[in-house]
Amino acid sequence: MLVNPETRVGPLLDAHPELEDVLIGLSPEFRRLRNPILRRTVARVATLAQVAKVGGLPVPDVVNALRVALGQAAGGCDAHAAPDEPAWPAWAEAAAPPSWLAADAVLAAGGTPGGPLAAAAATAAPGTVLGLRAGFYPAPLVDTLRGKGHEIAARQVGERWEIVVRVG
Repeated sequence: MLVNPETRVGPLLDAHPELEDVLIGLSPEFRRLRNPILRRTVARVATLAQVAKVGGLPVPDVVNALRVALGQAAGGCDAHAAPDEPAWPAWAEAAAPPSWLAADAVLAAGGTPGGPLAAAAATAAPGTVLGLRAGFYPAPLVDTLRGKGHEIAARQVGERWEIVVRVG
């Protein structure tokens, strides 16, 4: 398996469990991969480009470190990553969510924040604003919600992330 930005993390770690330590060595954010729930859910769909964004790393750095660890040639990596988040939009400032889903608490309880947030978005009226706070940037979830036509605003506040979803 040639490692590239679109490689899914879960299947890669299933095939090469030794790469977990390589990833964790790149960014402390990747220690979350040791959470079995996260590993069975988010890691199955998350690409290396998305996890690079979570770790605050350039995509080629992540891909090439994994390639080297597997004895593959480094370089030639497409540098695309999840897009940089635009400035906090006026709609997000004006329409604060009535409550915030705490992603870290959901994960600690053995769940995933994507389920409750996606379910709320699926049943909410257009224009409804939902909020998520997490100790990491949830790139796969953000990409999924955008793909369903919802507007997303994301910003880092200290060491936490705030994600606001305006249902489309």
